[in-house]
Amino acid sequence: MNTSAATLPLPALLAGRGIKPLSSLLAHSGLALAAFLLTLLAGLPMAWIKGKAHYLAEASIQIAPRYMRNLREDQELDFQSNSQYRQFVEHQRQSIGRHDVLRDALLRVDEQQRKLWQGPKDSERAAVEKLRKQLQVSAVSDTYLIRLSLEGEQPAGLAEMVNAVAATFIERMKSEEIYGADERSRQLRAREKELVESISNKVDQRGEIARELSLTTFAEGTPNPYDQLVASLRNKLSDARQRRMDADAALNAFTQRGDTTLAARSVQEAVLSDPGLNGLKSALSARRATLLVQKSGLRADHPGAVAAERELAEIELELQGQGGRLDRGVRLNMQARLQGTAEQAAAVEQGLRAELSELEPQATRFAKLFQDAQTLSSDIGQMREELNKVRERINFLSIESNSFGFLRLVTPALLPELPFGPGRKKLFLMVLLAACAAGLMAPVLRDMLDRRVRTVNDAQRLMGMAPAGWQVQREGLASQVFADEQLRRLAAALIRNRERGEGSAKQGAQGVFGLTGCKPGAGTSSLVLELANTLRTLGFKVLTVEANGFSRDARFASGRPGLQELLRDEAKGGQVIAPASADLPPRVSVGGQGRIALERLDKLGAQLRHWSEIADFVLVDMPPLLVSADAELLVRSVGQVLLVIEAGAVTTGEVQRARRLLQTLDPQAVGWVVNRVEAFTGGGYLHDLMIESVTGRRADTFFSTPQWRLTLQAWWLGTRNNMKARSSV
Repeated sequence: MNTSAATLPLPALLAGRGIKPLSSLLAHSGLALAAFLLTLLAGLPMAWIKGKAHYLAEASIQIAPRYMRNLREDQELDFQSNSQYRQFVEHQRQSIGRHDVLRDALLRVDEQQRKLWQGPKDSERAAVEKLRKQLQVSAVSDTYLIRLSLEGEQPAGLAEMVNAVAATFIERMKSEEIYGADERSRQLRAREKELVESISNKVDQRGEIARELSLTTFAEGTPNPYDQLVASLRNKLSDARQRRMDADAALNAFTQRGDTTLAARSVQEAVLSDPGLNGLKSALSARRATLLVQKSGLRADHPGAVAAERELAEIELELQGQGGRLDRGVRLNMQARLQGTAEQAAAVEQGLRAELSELEPQATRFAKLFQDAQTLSSDIGQMREELNKVRERINFLSIESNSFGFLRLVTPALLPELPFGPGRKKLFLMVLLAACAAGLMAPVLRDMLDRRVRTVNDAQRLMGMAPAGWQVQREGLASQVFADEQLRRLAAALIRNRERGEGSAKQGAQGVFGLTGCKPGAGTSSLVLELANTLRTLGFKVLTVEANGFSRDARFASGRPGLQELLRDEAKGGQVIAPASADLPPRVSVGGQGRIALERLDKLGAQLRHWSEIADFVLVDMPPLLVSADAELLVRSVGQVLLVIEAGAVTTGEVQRARRLLQTLDPQAVGWVVNRVEAFTGGGYLHDLMIESVTGRRADTFFSTPQWRLTLQAWWLGTRNNMKARSSV
């Protein structure tokens, strides 16, 4: 349904669903008051207790990440990670509250100060527990410091006790860090003597082995030179054996086949490439060609032909003889070379085998001596490392026992002069501010968690189009006046829609409008009847039809047959229409008894078109869309549907589901109305403003509200209306 939203006189009605503290506070004033009182009642005792002034004395102790000494770093007292250092700091923090530390600290101060912690009837343990309970020890974040502090209502004795605890703790930890230094030094010196004697003996043994092997280096990882020599001879012998076998195979192959391998130059190739033979062949070939030319024209018995034939035979014999001599020479030379290579490879192999046989018996003994020397070198190195550690530990125990160590006092405690704390007045003020904040936030939070549709803008964002109208919750004269005004606006929207559709192809059905709610109790029946009366006052003929068999309304009952009987052909169209009365328009009840489901809905569309011909508007009261199947069936017959959204009763999910259902059903036109909007939660002055804006005169209850509030609201409404008027122009 192409309708525009009515101009609302109150900005709260068109305000979006956001955080509206003033509206939430006015709507839930009881919740705001309860939150304010609860916060105030809970905070007052805490403000009274925590607001008492106290005196504070504190000292700081530094915990170094490594032991403070003059020698080089000792790995035993060095922390390799931040977590280890944190654990050490936590250990020191917990150690400050040890019974022996606090007991010695109480004994360290004078008698007068000790009486502050240990009364005449208190035992030593009770005094220590009292001190432990009040002593605060904490690690200062991102520093190397630990803070020791004592609080009290009086400044006397606080600084002295804090300094006594710090001094006692540092002395105790210092003695525990170098525990048993004398006994440990004696054992370390005995171990040092044993190591020196053992190192000297092993050095002498290694020297004897070095003289026998003629070596000077036995470092770990150094290979045995005799092993390398034997391995080298074995590799050479293997290579010589392979070369000898290759030479014998080449000689045998030449002897049997008369030629060499493919890689070497063959005999035939050597003969063919001989320069002398090639020169002779060239000369004889030229002579041969000449003879053949001379012979070509002669008979076979001609003397010249016979002489030429004889000379050609001599040339052939010369070539064969010269080639044979060259072939025999090449073969003899190649055989001699192959035989010499085989003999040389055999001699080399024999020499290497003899040398290896001589060296192998000695290599086993040399290897054992070399391994013994390496073992001695490794033992000597380990003993020297241990000796260095022993000497470092001896130096640490003898020299570093008097160093600062890990702990040192950075800032001693001073006598407190001024009390600290926010004071009771400041805490009372903070509690009051917290109570005010709680009183403001509780209503806002309640509205933020409420998913129900409360305003026109909430529904407009969900539906995606402007409303056809809206109705306020009727709670008095002012709301009744505004409700009548909005009924006239809704009637105007229906009139405009009917006039726009009079020129379309579906004439006579433009005045039929069906009203359906999302859920039962949306006020659809009342809205149908009130809207019909409004249209009647404007001079239009109106017929209301109750098609809601899900929840019938007693105001439609008239003793006549109803819509159910009409659709069953049990009654005529004129018999079901009840005439208008003083408060009710002409109407048709649903008929039947109790909750019913309408039958023969195929006839309803034709009947509605018939009624639209005798009446300007036919308003159909339909069942709730989300809970009744009849509503879905009636949408097609009615054509134009108005969805009634009850403010404060339906959720956003239900409105979205109703919108999707209407999109699926696809009626001729769709509009929506928000019913029972709670627009007047601010009090009586808003009612008065509405009466004044409608009637043009002041309300009788004007002086019952503050003047400044009414003036402010009037100024805001005027400004808002002017802005809307300018934007419309």
